[in-house]
Amino acid sequence: MIRAEFVIRDSKFCAFSIQGHAGFAPAPHDLVCAAVSSMSLLVLNTLQEVFSAELVIEEDETKPFLKMKVLSCRPEIEFSVQGVLRGFYLQLCDLEKQYPKNLSVQEKSSVREERNLS
Repeated sequence: MIRAEFVIRDSKFCAFSIQGHAGFAPAPHDLVCAAVSSMSLLVLNTLQEVFSAELVIEEDETKPFLKMKVLSCRPEIEFSVQGVLRGFYLQLCDLEKQYPKNLSVQEKSSVREERNLS
């Protein structure tokens, strides 16, 4: 199962982590893994390349693992950055409804849990 956790502080998305295998189908035919991977890369590229947000990204290419934290962004693009992250969260929630045995999406808002993602 893929587990996605989003950290929300002061009503703003500030970090997420994604780990695990969906187990929907054997690689490379697992459409749940492909969808989550594709969305993740779209979000990271959009935040970095389009909006020039400063991010901390941690990944492990030997296993399915990705963490991302927004360090800073220009005030004039913060609304857009939040829109991208909220859209990603909502899209994963929709995918979770279709594949509840393969994807779990959670929100975390406590300080302790946020530190785990940094």
